Amino acid sequence: MKKNLWKYFWAGLLVLFVSVTMSAYAQNKDQITASMRDRHPSLLDAKNRGLVGEAWTGLVALVDAGAPGDVQALVNAENNDRRALFQIIAAETGTSVEEVARQNRIRMYRLAEDSHFIQDQNRQWVRKRDIGN
Repeated sequence: MKKNLWKYFWAGLLVLFVSVTMSAYAQNKDQITASMRDRHPSLLDAKNRGLVGEAWTGLVALVDAGAPGDVQALVNAENNDRRALFQIIAAETGTSVEEVARQNRIRMYRLAEDSHFIQDQNRQWVRKRDIGN
């Protein structure tokens, strides 16, 4: 009888641990996506001004090295969130972080407006409309 109580104790503890971990995991993902959504208008403005572009790595980067400090901070914040999200998605899907980043690059290239900068296969900044011309 005492042995069964320990089994129930450990099973309950495991369920509690998994529940707390999954809750924190989902909350973290929700917080990251909310942060990215809040930042999107500023990031879009920086892309429209030609200061920031979609890099080959699946992250964003400065196109203009002389961009103001707030734009660099914007890039850093976006990339920190993207890296965290890449890790979460990789864990959820059982793939590598590198593959998630690659898929994000493809997605972001498709979503880029023609006037936005993206890195070509030689890692040079080009406007999307000039790719393939």
